[in-house]
Order: sequence, then structure tokens, then C-alpha cells
Amino acid sequence: MSLLLGQGAMLLLVMASVRGNRVLCRDSLTELQRTILKSCAAASLSVSLTLQAISSDFIVLNIIEWILLAGPEIMIATLFCSWREQRSRS
Repeated sequence: MSLLLGQGAMLLLVMASVRGNRVLCRDSLTELQRTILKSCAAASLSVSLTLQAISSDFIVLNIIEWILLAGPEIMIATLFCSWREQRSRS
């Protein structure tokens, strides 16, 4: 559950970026909407970290695992954005 929530938050962050807005939303988001998306992504990441931390007794290890899982989540979100950009050019 924590992993899916984290991945969704990363996709929200990508959508809120300038490039993600251009590629995924076709420049339709205003600055306020992008700020709201960033806030929602931050809240989702906080919930994801909380869920990961309380999943078992080893809180420190769970937090380290969450940090290590954030890397692939960022890569997947970035690759998705790049794939969409390439697809729209073709």
C-alpha cells in the first residue's frame, strides 16, 4: 500500500512540474493548480512514509527501506513522462 501511494505521489509531482505539465496535461494547469498538486503529493508522501514506518517493529529499517524505494519510484515516474513525450512526438 505504501509503495502504491508513493508511486502515485511521484506521478503527481511529475504532473506538477513544468515538463510534466507540458507533456501530460498539455500546458493546461495553472500555477495554483500545480501548487495544489505539489501539496497533495507531499501529503501522500507523508502518509506513505507513515504507513511504511508503522508496518513492523523496526521503524528505522522501515524508514531506510522507504528512502531506498523512493529512487525507483522517481525513475518510473520520469520514464513514464519521457515515454509520453516521445509518443506525442511520433
